Order: sequence, then structure tokens, then C-alpha cells
Amino acid sequence: MTNQVWSPADGALLKKLREEARLEVITLAKLHSLSSSQVKQLEDGGDSSFYTQSIKLATGRKLLMHFGADVQSLDEVPEPKPVLEPEITTEETKPTPTTNIDFLKNIRSTYLPIFGALVVSYTVIYLGLNLPVSVGDVKPSNISGEPNNSVPIGKTSTETKTDNSTLPIASVKPQESTPECLWGNEVVPAFASQSSKPGDYVHVVAKTDASICIKDAASKVQVLHLKNSQSHTIRGRPPFNIFSNNLDAFKIFYQGNLLKLPSNNTKNINLKEQKYE
Repeated sequence: MTNQVWSPADGALLKKLREEARLEVITLAKLHSLSSSQVKQLEDGGDSSFYTQSIKLATGRKLLMHFGADVQSLDEVPEPKPVLEPEITTEETKPTPTTNIDFLKNIRSTYLPIFGALVVSYTVIYLGLNLPVSVGDVKPSNISGEPNNSVPIGKTSTETKTDNSTLPIASVKPQESTPECLWGNEVVPAFASQSSKPGDYVHVVAKTDASICIKDAASKVQVLHLKNSQSHTIRGRPPFNIFSNNLDAFKIFYQGNLLKLPSNNTKNINLKEQKYE
């Protein structure tokens, strides 16, 4: 089919194929999310059910392909190439090499001496501000009467400050208000029922301001100081040992389950990974 509009011959072919397939109009319409009037107008003529002729042609070809008819795709129709207008260039706007050279010469002869004078001035000012001054010539001025706590010239502080932000968690000592991680000899096992997620992480949610310690199988310890409603996820190798003086202040999720503590006085629990399908 080489025509670009839906012709009566196309409609007759569609109707013939539908009747040979013993397919009702309404059934064919529902299969392709169309109305019965659209199918009828494709077979018998009419354009009121379609916005444009191209939409009608594309819809009719889709129905013909439903019955195995050989049709040409709309995408294969070549689009006309736009005619490009030639660019108009004016010789007056193009500077000649001679003009550029003369312009550079004028800049060099006019601004180079000024630039050199500025460099010399800034150099003199910089040297005047940064020349070393003898200690005996410096007289401290204390007009306000406040004590002078500045460090004397020639002396530097020998104190060293330790930046704890780069130290691993296990090497940072807890503050006095934070309890240490007390791992008991006997911990209460806590098994998750009907596991639905991997056991390589623990998710905790604080119900109030509290601290909690979590240690994995590689003895990696992480201490969390959470505020009310804050949450955090700890990843590592199971099993996990968990300690807190106020363990009831946390919601602990493991392998997709919210764990229930054996009692309100529980401080140590052990989480082992359970297989799941």
C-alpha cells in the first residue's frame, strides 16, 4: 500500500478480513481500545470519529496488521528536508589581520608603561608591610588597659591538638555522660521469625534520647547516640551483639522484622541470620 490516505479499497479489505476471521466489530474495537464507530467508519467510510486523516490511516493499518496483512509502516515515509537559506556574510564585519596587529601595537604602547608602574608600586608596598622588625624597636601599646595575651615574637606554641574526627569509633573513649559498651558473658538470643530480608544489617529507631552499641562478627563496634525519632542502619557480618542500658528505648529491626525483647530489663541481645526464601 503506497497511498497516504485511508481509501474505500482499504476499508473493504479490512471488512473482508474481519468477516473471514468471524470477528464482530465490537470485539475488534475492544481488542485495540477503539470505539465501534471508528471500526465502522474504517470499513464503510466516514471521518467524524478521527481527528485527522493520518490518525485514521495509522489506525486502519494497525487493524490490517492484526489480520496479517502486509502494509507499509508510516515511519518509512520520508519527510521533506527543509531548505536552508544561505548565510549572508558581510566583509565589513571581518577585521583584517593588519587591523588586529595595529590594535595590539596600540594597546602595548599605551598600557604597558602603566602596568609596569602599578607592579612596581605594589611591590614597594608589599615589602614595606612585610619587612622584619627588630624586637627592641617594638613598643607594645595597651591603651585600653586590658592585659596583653598575645604570643611574643619568635615564640611558637608547642601544644598539639588531637583531632578525634579522624579516629576510628573503637578508639574514641565515650564521654562521662555516655555509658561504655558492656558486653555480657551471656546474651539473650533474639531470632527473627519469617525472615524476608538479608541478615547483613540492623536498623534501629530511637523512641527517646538514648545510646546503643552494636558489634558484628568481625568485632567492629559502632556506638550510636540518637535523639528521639532518629534512625540509623548498621551494616556488617552477622551475628550481631547489641548492648544498651536502655535497650527498651529502641525499635530494632532485623531481617524484615520488628524484634520483641524478652523483658524490659534486657540489656544484651544476639542476632543470628536466619535463612529465608
